Amino acid sequence: MNLLRWRLGFGVLFLACAGMMGFALYHQFYQWLMPCLMCVYERIAIIGFGLFALLAVVLPARTRTGVYLYGLILTAWAGFGAVTGARHTWMQYGPKDPTVTCASSLPFPIDLNAWPGWIAAVIRPVGDCANIDFLLFGITMPIWIVVACVGLIAVTWYLLRLQLQEIRRNQWR
Repeated sequence: MNLLRWRLGFGVLFLACAGMMGFALYHQFYQWLMPCLMCVYERIAIIGFGLFALLAVVLPARTRTGVYLYGLILTAWAGFGAVTGARHTWMQYGPKDPTVTCASSLPFPIDLNAWPGWIAAVIRPVGDCANIDFLLFGITMPIWIVVACVGLIAVTWYLLRLQLQEIRRNQWR
């Protein structure tokens, strides 16, 4: 029964990540809100978390080591997204420092010319991180990323705790 809950829970987390990416891509391609460098890093964190959540659906953890490994990897991806979102928020609302730039002219660590065009379009930084281009309910996207990543971590830890309890319970049978 708990394996079904594990798969359902991580399936929902995967769909949440897919929904967040769909929302971002809709605004990029239909509303012309181009991502900045920090936005791209936040997207990479959400995509990474989503792929490992999907892996957790397909290959559920049946041992404590597996549960801890999923917990470490998923928390690292979501933590990276939360830290990046917090840094991005600081760039938008913090004191303006001319030495800190996040323009699209900064070097991106991935050569996007070698990738297919649709992947490059998703992760090509174009905008400026300090600009506030979009608000949802009066809150900027980097703040929403922080909230979403903290939520992903909370749900992940809840599912991990349930799986560990099930493993302990089956250990004594």
